[in-house]
Amino acid sequence: NREKSFVRWATAQGLTVFVISWVNPDESQAEKGFDAYMKEGVLAALDAVQQATGAPHVAAAGYCVGGTMLAATLAYMAEKGDDRIDSVTFLATQVDFTDAGDMQVFIDEARLAALDEAMSRTGYLEGVKMATTFNMLRPNELF
Repeated sequence: NREKSFVRWATAQGLTVFVISWVNPDESQAEKGFDAYMKEGVLAALDAVQQATGAPHVAAAGYCVGGTMLAATLAYMAEKGDDRIDSVTFLATQVDFTDAGDMQVFIDEARLAALDEAMSRTGYLEGVKMATTFNMLRPNELF
């Protein structure tokens, strides 16, 4: 949405913006785990941004599950003494799953077991199943 674009706002402020998105997995990524998303996603993107700009530090923002991945990566980076990200903004991101809020409507132990079983057959979660969950989180008038 051009009128509500964060990227548009940030570039209008003179910021250089890079955007990454996840890969919708298929059979070729079935063996990849969480660490691959972190190392081949967030950390590889950070390396590419630094190579392109020469900046020693960056400000990062994470949205939704990307923010959850960013938070986990920041913890990994802290453990390794990697301080290349000096500020972070989270948008619609869950980082504390102790009380999952609205997500509890869709996820319980039985559903997690069913997801684990389905994913063990294919090695990934089909995009249509994930999309259905996200669509259910939106207000009724949007689907």
